[in-house]
Amino acid sequence: MTDYYGYRKKFAVLVPSTNTAVETEYHKMCPEGVVLATRGCVIPPFSVKTEDDFVNMVKAIGAATEQGLRDALTCQPDHVIFGYSAETFWDGKDRSDREFKRYNDIAQDVGGCNVTFGAQAILDALACYPDVKRIGVISPYLPVGDNQVVKFLGDIGYEVVRIKGHCSDSPVTIAHEDFAKTRQLVREVDGDDVDLILQAGTNLYFVELAAQLEQELGKPVLAINALTFWHALRNNGIPDRIRGFGSLLAEH
Repeated sequence: MTDYYGYRKKFAVLVPSTNTAVETEYHKMCPEGVVLATRGCVIPPFSVKTEDDFVNMVKAIGAATEQGLRDALTCQPDHVIFGYSAETFWDGKDRSDREFKRYNDIAQDVGGCNVTFGAQAILDALACYPDVKRIGVISPYLPVGDNQVVKFLGDIGYEVVRIKGHCSDSPVTIAHEDFAKTRQLVREVDGDDVDLILQAGTNLYFVELAAQLEQELGKPVLAINALTFWHALRNNGIPDRIRGFGSLLAEH
């Protein structure tokens, strides 16, 4: 027996409880026969005015993750997608690999499945663009968060030429940032010295804008929610080419 609507795969989607963008964008990209079960890592709607506030928010997500994962596993999914990114980059690749292993081990032991982790999904997605070496990055983060993205990407062999963040004032209001402001950030990090644009921050709506920007800029533009969803699909034997959300899902 299989899930009635998830007859191909059932994905649990683990997000901070303040996040609205991940499940909205995943449902837009979701192919027939795949069902999504969104579960929250419960955190407060922090006010993020300082770098200490940002660090405390990231720590709160980390503290809530194991229980959130165990809760998500109760729906007996085929796979769990971690729908957040800052905590997965934190302190570089070595820590990221350890955290991935910790949570993947829990998923295997409790649920017999694997997880998609934002940082590792980026590594796999960038491998699809072998000529890319220099990256422009946008995010909703404060500089302390942006610095973690730069560190992780440096650890995996990529140079961040420029990075700009919205400096959103809470995890909730990340989803309130408008496309005009996001476009401006992309313009500020782009240039002839940039091979690819990467967006971090899963509560920032970007998957449809990324597809538009690829056409306008003539280079890959990767949205974090598109690449984590791509990673989950491809690692679960679903090869569907999904258009309208960028080249990764449409071509790889």
